Amino acid sequence: KCLDGTRTEILRDIMNWINDPDLAAPRILWLHGQAGRGKSAIAHTIASWVKDVGGLGSCFCFARDRQSEHREEKILTTIARDLAGRDQSFRRALADVLSKDHTLKTTPDVMQQWQQLILEPLSKV
Repeated sequence: KCLDGTRTEILRDIMNWINDPDLAAPRILWLHGQAGRGKSAIAHTIASWVKDVGGLGSCFCFARDRQSEHREEKILTTIARDLAGRDQSFRRALADVLSKDHTLKTTPDVMQQWQQLILEPLSKV
């Protein structure tokens, strides 16, 4: 996490974005930049804050030194798992989707995962 009193401007900007009531506001934040610039610390600080206030969200970090793990293949299953862990209604809707097609957890089709692991359960809750 970020040290107390550091990166206050970017953290405030992200918290304001999270709390933006505008329905047209983007709902996904892609935090990117050069290696060593603190992206992971920022992401973990925000994720901790969201969890502490009871918010619904997920944090997924990529690391160059872990490319052999093919973590990009796990992004949507991780997000779905995180959302299910924070909201019972989403958990039930996700379980219903997976009961019909358990291969969604391992398919390389990211559009299918996005539609069925994220959008479909969200539309039900």
